[in-house]
Amino acid sequence: MKKLILTLSTVLMAAALSAQSLTGYDIMKKAHDVPEPTTSSSTAKLTIHSKKGSDRIREVIMKSKDYGDVKKEVIVFTTPKDVAGTGYLMFNYEEDANGNSKDSDNWLYLPAMKKTRRIASSGSESEGSFMGTDFTYQDMGERSLSKYDYKLLGEESVDGVACYKVECISKAHTEKDPRYITYISKSDYIMRKCEFYDRQNQLHRVLTCSNFTTIKGFTTAQKMKMENVQTGTWSMIETNDITYNANDIDDSLFTVAALEKGRIR
Repeated sequence: MKKLILTLSTVLMAAALSAQSLTGYDIMKKAHDVPEPTTSSSTAKLTIHSKKGSDRIREVIMKSKDYGDVKKEVIVFTTPKDVAGTGYLMFNYEEDANGNSKDSDNWLYLPAMKKTRRIASSGSESEGSFMGTDFTYQDMGERSLSKYDYKLLGEESVDGVACYKVECISKAHTEKDPRYITYISKSDYIMRKCEFYDRQNQLHRVLTCSNFTTIKGFTTAQKMKMENVQTGTWSMIETNDITYNANDIDDSLFTVAALEKGRIR
């Protein structure tokens, strides 16, 4: 019994020392490497809350497919009528062994103009509002690990979940929100909250993830709310009808042509 107790004590001490030795980068790398489904299909309700208290409701279809070196995602608006058919296509490229990655490719299709335009993956255009929401185009994609410096600030609970609190600072220092603090769950390395700070280091926006569920073993936030604390506006994405690892998502859907022909339904 004494030997068993000593063994358990050693294991627990080793685990504690391992946790203490984690750096901010280590935590963000673990969060980045959390397994994701190969394919994803869902619908979502997008609520845009104005400073005056009124709400605009949008409904969208979302699909994604991971090809290993690139993850392709598409978002298409279905209602209301004035935005129906508007689509956003993203190619997010995986970093190589040296931490280098190609900038993402992004296209926005506007049916009213019958025109598709490229959206820059960095700079002022990527930081612009995504379809009038408090999310930016950059928020809709993935942030490259190599473009930030990281610091573990400590630990904090978010909605009763113990989280690592990690500061992330853009190496370029040119972004509208060059610094953000993210709260990563200690148990599964899934983000629970993120605070974005502007160039004056003032809190600008707060992203909160909630209504977590597990689908085919994948922890999923069904609600994501982005609040602009400086303007009093907020936007919420509520995801429904989530399907993972289906075999019926055709590769041809992740093309500009599919957007322009209205094939994504």
